[in-house]
Amino acid sequence: MQLADGQTVSPGTVTGLDARTIELTRVQIDIPRGREIGRLQGQFGNKCLGAKTGPIYQERPRIQERSNEWSDTFYRVMNGHGYKVAGDPSQMFETQQRQEGDLQFGVTISEMQIQVHAVCDFLSERAVGMRGNARVIAEWQVFDPVRRQVILRQRSEGRFDAPQTIALDGNLALQLAFADAVNQLAALPELHKTMAERAPLPKPGSPGISDGQTRLPLRRVALSQQPIDSQIDRLRSATVLIEVGAGGHGSGFLVSEDGLMMTNRHVVGGQRFVRVRLVSGRTVVGEVLRQNELRDVALVKLEGSGYPVIPIRETPVRVTEDVYAIGAPQLKQLAWTVTRGVVSAWRPARLPSQPFDLIQADVAIHPGNSGGPLLDKQGNLVGIAVSGLSKGDSGNMSLNNFIPILDGLEKLGLDLVDPAEFERRRRLAASQ
Repeated sequence: MQLADGQTVSPGTVTGLDARTIELTRVQIDIPRGREIGRLQGQFGNKCLGAKTGPIYQERPRIQERSNEWSDTFYRVMNGHGYKVAGDPSQMFETQQRQEGDLQFGVTISEMQIQVHAVCDFLSERAVGMRGNARVIAEWQVFDPVRRQVILRQRSEGRFDAPQTIALDGNLALQLAFADAVNQLAALPELHKTMAERAPLPKPGSPGISDGQTRLPLRRVALSQQPIDSQIDRLRSATVLIEVGAGGHGSGFLVSEDGLMMTNRHVVGGQRFVRVRLVSGRTVVGEVLRQNELRDVALVKLEGSGYPVIPIRETPVRVTEDVYAIGAPQLKQLAWTVTRGVVSAWRPARLPSQPFDLIQADVAIHPGNSGGPLLDKQGNLVGIAVSGLSKGDSGNMSLNNFIPILDGLEKLGLDLVDPAEFERRRRLAASQ
C-alpha cells in the first residue's frame, strides 16, 4: 500500500504468491540396457575418420537418470514458455536457500530412436559433424507435494531433424528431440488447466468459512507466569514457517495440540493446502479451514497431533508493555527469529481504511513475519503480525501493526473454553 512521501505498508510475504513454481525432479530411462536405439553411418560407406560408425545402444541400466542435461533442457524450454521453473542452470552460487518447485515433474523416457550419418570432409575423409533425426517418447507425471498425489499424467513425442550439419554427438540429437517433447508438454491445454487450478474453498454459509460458520471450541491453556527466556525453545517450536507460491513465505503459530494453526489470510492466499515447516525441519501439510479476508486471518489444520501450543492471553496489552515477535523476516533461513520491542499505541478502528483495532509496536518485523505471533514478556499470545511501515531503502521504521488475538479468534469462529467444556463439545460433535 503506497502512502505519502514514498512510505509503504508491507505485508509479510514476498511476490509470486499466486504463481506456482515447477521443477523436474525425476528422469527415468525405461529402455533395457543393450537395446539398439539407432545407427551412425559414415558418409562414404562406413569410412569416416573420427566417427565411430555402427549401431548405437542404450548403455545405461533401467534406473533414474542423474545427468543434468535433461533438467537443464526442461528448464530452458519451460522457462521460455513463461513457466516459473526452479533449478536455473546459470546460477553458480547458492546465495539464497534453494527454491523448490511447488509442483514436481517426473518423466520416463520410454523410447529413443536415432538415425544419423557422419558428415566428412571430402579431402581428408575426417568427420566434421553429422546429420539425421532423433525421436523421443516421454511419459510425464506431475506431482503435488502438498496434496501428496499425482495430479496429471501426459504423454508427448519429440522429434528432431538435422538437415544441416550439427556437432558429432548422438546425445545432442536426443536432447534436441527431448526439447521438442518438452515443447509439446508446455503447449498442452491439460497442463495449463492444472497450473491454473486451485482446490475450491468452502462456500459462504458452509462450515469452514468465516460468515455464518459453526463455532469451534478451542481448549483454554493456562497462562505462563515464567519469563519468556526460560521457555523460548517451546515457543519457537510452536511457531512455523509457511511456504507458498514461487518462493514466497510467511509465519504462523499453533493454538491447539491437534494441529490448529493461525496465520494471515494474505499468507495462504487462495490456496487450499500449504506446506508448513516446523522448527525441527520436518515439513507437514496444512489445510486452510477458515479465513476472513477483511480481518486478514486464517485457520489452518496441520496433519498429525501432539503439537506444542502458545497460551492465549485474554486481557489486552498496555502501552509501553514489553512484547516479542517470532517469525521469518525476509528469508526462509531466518525463520524463528526473535525480536523485542514495546507496545507503542492502540490504533482504534477508523472505517473504511482501518475497519478494526490494531496494536502498534516498535518490535521489528519484516516481510516474512506476517502471520507470526506477538507475545508478552511471559510468552503468552497477544497478537498476530500483519503489516509494517517502511520508507524507501531505509527499511523498517519500527511502526508495525498486529491484530489483537481475541479479535482474530472471533473472526475465525473460535471459542476459548475450559477443558471440561471442550470435552463436552467434542463428545457432542462426535455423536452427531
